[in-house]
Amino acid sequence: MAGARIDIELNNQSASRSLTTALEALENPRPMLANIREYLTRTHRKRFSDQRAPDGTPWAPLSPRYRERKKQNSDKTLVLRGYLMNTLRGVIDDEGLAFGTDRPYGAVHQFGAEIQHQARDTTLYFKRNRDGSVGSRFVKPGKSDFAQNANIGAHKTKIPARPWLGTSDEDNNDLLAMARDYLARAVSSR
Repeated sequence: MAGARIDIELNNQSASRSLTTALEALENPRPMLANIREYLTRTHRKRFSDQRAPDGTPWAPLSPRYRERKKQNSDKTLVLRGYLMNTLRGVIDDEGLAFGTDRPYGAVHQFGAEIQHQARDTTLYFKRNRDGSVGSRFVKPGKSDFAQNANIGAHKTKIPARPWLGTSDEDNNDLLAMARDYLARAVSSR
């Protein structure tokens, strides 16, 4: 094929339009961030039902003493009435997406805490049994027919870390795929 010639012509306008479209999509990421917020909300809600940290490890179990007196959802960790799970919020602004909770106890459960209790005097309220003996369970003052003063010494309550906020490697891959899809749709729509 002596003397054969191949001519290649590049259309720079098409590549330039695609890059401009991708840059415009990145300048207004709100639609993508809204999808990411929904994904994070679903993922974190599932985490509460699975009772697992982002890395898949089970949350530290409740102490036997607390589990015994917990009346609602006694078999679940981080769920009493569902308040923490129901305070998940994602706020989108010009800086990006902030996701989490505004409840201080969210951080306590995420990182763990040690609470120092000061010594104090208090009144304990009981209800008498039918035979006249004093019951062993505390009751509210209005339901009590026996009260006793008590001194509660200083003590500590240790709450173990139960990471519930964050993303797993699988989540990160899904989020990256969502960002790629967003850019691909933006470029292909032109």
